[in-house]
Amino acid sequence: MHDSTLELQELDARIAKGKLHSILVVGVLYWGMLTSLIVALINYFIWDDSFGVELQKALYIYPIGGILFGWSAWVQINHRRDKLRANISNR
Repeated sequence: MHDSTLELQELDARIAKGKLHSILVVGVLYWGMLTSLIVALINYFIWDDSFGVELQKALYIYPIGGILFGWSAWVQINHRRDKLRANISNR
């Protein structure tokens, strides 16, 4: 029971940061930018393309995908919190 209560507190803390934080920081900044960098590095080493050109292309694509990633993370956090609250209240 203690683990689910602790997890619920962590989820509440993440939700308290807000939807915009989840989308912009988690999705666009963390996921989008990191993925852009990784993809550009992979293309640079595998295909010998210019790193700058590959990074520029990736920075258009993956941060936009990060919006969707951040939004889906927000939905999953809320769903998990609601499920935990229901389980705790049913005990």
